[in-house]
Amino acid sequence: MYINAAVGKAGTVFKALVALAVCVSILIFSESCSKGALNGISLCLNVLIPSLFPFMAASSFIVKSGLAQKIGKPLGRITKALFGLSGSFAPVIILSMLGGYPVGAKGISELAKSGAVSQKEAEKAALFSVCAGPGFIINFVGTSLYNNKTIGVIILCSQIISVILLGIIINLFDKQKDEDFLYADSSEKPCSVGTAIVESALDSSKGILAICAFVVLFSAFIEIIGQIISDTTAENMLCCLLEVCSAVNRLSQDCTLEMTAFAIGFGGLCVHFQIYSALGKVSVNKLLFFCIRIIQGVFTALFSHLGAMFFLGTSQVFSTSKVEASQFYGETVISAAVLIGVAVCFLYSIKAIKR
Repeated sequence: MYINAAVGKAGTVFKALVALAVCVSILIFSESCSKGALNGISLCLNVLIPSLFPFMAASSFIVKSGLAQKIGKPLGRITKALFGLSGSFAPVIILSMLGGYPVGAKGISELAKSGAVSQKEAEKAALFSVCAGPGFIINFVGTSLYNNKTIGVIILCSQIISVILLGIIINLFDKQKDEDFLYADSSEKPCSVGTAIVESALDSSKGILAICAFVVLFSAFIEIIGQIISDTTAENMLCCLLEVCSAVNRLSQDCTLEMTAFAIGFGGLCVHFQIYSALGKVSVNKLLFFCIRIIQGVFTALFSHLGAMFFLGTSQVFSTSKVEASQFYGETVISAAVLIGVAVCFLYSIKAIKR
C-alpha cells in the first residue's frame, strides 16, 4: 500500500516536472516554437487536409450509408481467411491503404459505432490498418524529396505489403479469430444518402481538426528540440520517434532510403495519437500498437530495400551526399541493438495477441 502511494506521488511529481520543463522551453524558445507551429499549419493546409479529408469523408460515408456491409459480403471469405475479420472491414482496409494514416482508424470507429462489427474485431483491425497515403509517399517523399517518383511507388507498395503481412501474422496468433463475433449484425439502420453525406462531412471535419492540432503541437516541439540538441543523429532519431513529416524531410538528406522507409512505416507518436483520437471508443493496447508499428517500419524498410534493388538497379539510391555507401545490415552496435529491439517487440506482440 505504501509502495503504491509512493509510486503514485513520484509519478505526479515527474509529470509536474515535465510540464514545467515544457512551459519553460516554450518561453525560452518562443520564436522557434512559433516557427514550428507555423510550419505545422502550413503542412496541414498544403498536405494533410487535401490528402486526408476526402478519404476520411469517403470512409465515413461508406459505413454510414450501409455500403460497407454490401461491399463486404462478396469479400467476406477473403478478409476472414487473411485477417480473421468480417467482410465489412474490406472497404475500410482498402481505404486505409489509399487514404492515409488515420483513415482506417476513422472507418473502424464508424463500423464499431454502427454495431456492424464487435469491439474485439475493431481492436484487432486497428492494430494493422495503418498506412501512409499515396499523395504523401509518392508526391511528397518520392517527387519532392528524392526527385524520383519510382522511389515513392516502391515505398508505398512496400508499406501496403507490410500492412497485409502484419494482418496475416496477427490473425495467425489470435486465439479468438474463430469466435462468432466475426458475424455481428448492425444494430443501426443505414442512413439515407443525403444524411450520410452531411454526417460524414461533419464527422470528418472534427477528425481532421484533431489531426491538425497534433501536427501543429508536435511541429512546435520538434523545432524546440532542434535548438536544444546539436547532434544530427540524435535529432533525426527524435524526429523519427515524434513526427513523420519532419523525420522524412531530415532523413532524406542525411540518411539512407531504408531509414526514410522505416520512418514512414513507423509513423511517429504524432500519427499514433491521431489514430487514438480517430478510433474514438475503440481501445487498443498502446504498447502492443507501438511494438507493431516498429515491426511495420522494419518490414517497410526491408521491402523498400529489395524493391529498389530490383526496380532501380543500383545501390546508389541508398546513399546521400554525406553517405557514399550503405548496407542494410551495418554490422554495428546500433544495428544489433535495433534487431534485438525488433525481436523483443515481435515476441511481446505475439504474447499480447494470444492473450
